[in-house]
Amino acid sequence: MKSTHLKMVEQFQCPGCVCGHDTECGRFMLDTKYGATCSNHVLGTFMLGVGCLALGLPKGFCRAGWERGEHRNQMAIRLWEGGEMPKWDRFNVPVWALERDGYLFVRTFSPRNNQTFVDVIEGGARAELCPQAIDVGTFYEEID
Repeated sequence: MKSTHLKMVEQFQCPGCVCGHDTECGRFMLDTKYGATCSNHVLGTFMLGVGCLALGLPKGFCRAGWERGEHRNQMAIRLWEGGEMPKWDRFNVPVWALERDGYLFVRTFSPRNNQTFVDVIEGGARAELCPQAIDVGTFYEEID
C-alpha cells in the first residue's frame, strides 16, 4: 500500500510529467526535506501563450510562470500530509489559497529570494491555517 506522500505525488505531480505518469516511472525520487516532492519532476505540458503547466493542480496553481524571459519547466510543489504544514511568516507568505476536494492549495511567495511555491496540504483549511491568504474560491471561475 502506498503512503499518503506517494499518493499525493501521483495525484498532483505525476500527471503530465515527462518522466512518467506514476511513481513507478524509474525516475521518481522522494524528497522530504520540507514537505514532500519528487525531486525529478519536470512539467511536460506546454500551452502556447501560457507556458508549462502542472496538470495535477487546479487553475490558479498549475502555471509554472517565467524565469529570465524563458518558460520554466519545473516548479516547487510541496506536499503535506494531514497534520504537516509549511512554516508561513514574513519570509514565506501565503498569498492565494483554495480549499478543494479535501486539500488546501496555497501559492506561497518568498519575497527575500523571489521564489514561489505551491503548497498542497491534506485536510487543510484556509481560515485556520492561513486566514491572511486571498480566498481563490470566491473567484475561481474567473481564472483561465
